[in-house]
Amino acid sequence: MCETTGLALFDVCRNRHGGAPESVAANIQGMRGGRRRRMREDVFAAIREAGLEGITCKELAELWGVGMNVISGRFTELKLDQRIVKCGRRDGSAAYKEN
Repeated sequence: MCETTGLALFDVCRNRHGGAPESVAANIQGMRGGRRRRMREDVFAAIREAGLEGITCKELAELWGVGMNVISGRFTELKLDQRIVKCGRRDGSAAYKEN
C-alpha cells in the first residue's frame, strides 16, 4: 500500500527482486504520472505491429535501444492481462503476439 496515495502497488517483478528497497522505490516511481501505463501501451502497440510473427522482449529492447529490464515488466503485465500470448521462440526467448 502506498503511504502517499493509499493505493495498492502491484509489482509484477517482486518475486524476482525479493522486495529489494531499490526495486520497491523504482516500482513506486514508475507508477507516478502514468509512465508505466504509457510504456505498457507502447509495448502493446509494438507487439501488435509485429503481427502474427510476434516479437521478443529482447528484439524490442534492441529495436528501442533500451535494456530488457526497462520493458520486461510491461510484457509480464500484458501477459497477466491476457492481452498477449506466446507464439513461438527465437534465440532462446519467447515471442509474443496480440491475443
